Amino acid sequence: MTSYLNEVKTQFTNRKVAFLVIIFTVVRLIYGWAWVQSASHKLVWFSDGKLNSAGKIESLITNIAGPKVTSFDPLYINKAFAWVAQNIFLGMPGVTDTLVVTFELLVGLSMLLGFRIFWFALIAMFMNVQFLAGGSFNNFGYIWTNLAFLKFAQYAELLGVDGFLKYKRNKELLGKGKRELSAATGK
Repeated sequence: MTSYLNEVKTQFTNRKVAFLVIIFTVVRLIYGWAWVQSASHKLVWFSDGKLNSAGKIESLITNIAGPKVTSFDPLYINKAFAWVAQNIFLGMPGVTDTLVVTFELLVGLSMLLGFRIFWFALIAMFMNVQFLAGGSFNNFGYIWTNLAFLKFAQYAELLGVDGFLKYKRNKELLGKGKRELSAATGK
């Protein structure tokens, strides 16, 4: 563990790297906590026996392919997604509720632990777009955060599980090649 921390200190000699790692680590922790809280609030759905996703799915269908929507959709993507939502997910609200809570919890935990940030940010982006289409307009900040994590995942992961696992596998932490250079020179 000490050698991993020494490698991180070596990476921090570059001020840009240090700034990005610190910023994205703090943001990752705040963002992960928000996802865990969101999942824990949705657990109430199970305790009171009221499934909430059916109403959200119906509003999603109306918002993306309802009779009042006259948007440009030459490939019928909105209509296809609305068909899937109506014929598959609307028929099983209990499963949909379970999947939403499970994936929110997984996204939150991966962000808190710094594990596979890129992939979980991609899942979070998909979920946030669905929430947005369902009429929840407080997701713009999440979408921008997901975009930042997609671009800067390696900095967000450096002080997390993935950074440690990369070090243990003898891989470059940030693609700098310093570790291989120090191994070759014996320093």
